[in-house]
Amino acid sequence: MFPEGTRFTWAQFKEAFMAHHIPAGVIRRKLTEFLALKQGNNNVLQYAQAFNTLSKYAGYHADTDEKKQACFRKELSSKLQDRLAMVKFETFSELVNGAIIQEDAHLAHKAEKKRRAPAVGSYSIAPQRFRMVQSGPQRAPFQHQPQQQWSYRPPQYTQSQGTVRPPVP
Repeated sequence: MFPEGTRFTWAQFKEAFMAHHIPAGVIRRKLTEFLALKQGNNNVLQYAQAFNTLSKYAGYHADTDEKKQACFRKELSSKLQDRLAMVKFETFSELVNGAIIQEDAHLAHKAEKKRRAPAVGSYSIAPQRFRMVQSGPQRAPFQHQPQQQWSYRPPQYTQSQGTVRPPVP
């Protein structure tokens, strides 16, 4: 339809191609999805893949590397936002890589913490709470015994089938 030898820029070709092959309604829908995209329960890699897919429809919201980084950071989990807050990345790819590294470090830390936690049912997890007990001979109700003493002692625990239970009085 154009005279022979007409030259188009990449931006002109891309705009004409999208207008011809992708309906405006689809572009609006994908833009809405992009603007609502959050990391949520996804890992960084899943979030980055969805972000890259939808950013093609984001127009001026993500038309530069700097804008892509800002949009991506804004919807990362708050823990990752905190860990990456003081780091400036040169490119969007470096930001994604940094987020993946921080996420892996956090998961490794959690696994190490869990590994070091004492096993359920061991005496070491039972807190030592002291209780007030009466020492000396037991007395019948309404009898006066001036020689009673009070002291503190830790509770006595019995272990049955891997659980810690206080003794039955």
